[in-house]
Amino acid sequence: MKRCVLFFLAVLVCMTAIARKPGYADYKPLSAFGGDTVAYLNYNWGFQAMGTNVNAPLQQFFDRFELPIRSVKFTCVNGYVLASVRFYIIPCDSVAKLKGQRGLPLNKCSLFSMYVYPWEVENSENLPDYETIHRSIPELKEKGSVLLPWKEEYKEVLGRYLVQDVQYNWDENDEKRLK
Repeated sequence: MKRCVLFFLAVLVCMTAIARKPGYADYKPLSAFGGDTVAYLNYNWGFQAMGTNVNAPLQQFFDRFELPIRSVKFTCVNGYVLASVRFYIIPCDSVAKLKGQRGLPLNKCSLFSMYVYPWEVENSENLPDYETIHRSIPELKEKGSVLLPWKEEYKEVLGRYLVQDVQYNWDENDEKRLK
């Protein structure tokens, strides 16, 4: 009987683990927050969720993210590597306007993905190279950042790459510290 109970518990634990969405263990949809986008972003990708999206293909993020991505900033380093992507839920002109302000309100409108690299590669020498990404995103700069309006085609270009993490780096306390 004891073995049967232990077996049942083991099966239950395994099924629970399988049922969870990989990398987004406690994901909650936007509807669970009554339309509060800041609460939605903070819960699913905020500081308390850091490390839950580790080494996942960016497509998993696209499949779950419920807000419209309106603009995106691509950053390349060393002239050959796409190092990070920041997704904004506001248009490019609003990003530029908020950038002139102290920066934290801008963080309220974006998610940051770090260290994009190909799904099948295990070492950092094979990060997505500028030439490959540039074919699909000709505005990409070899070194530095470029802010562009979002295109749905970017999902296909970027979705296969793993990211170190997707983070929402804004906290109510940040705003209080500015005052």
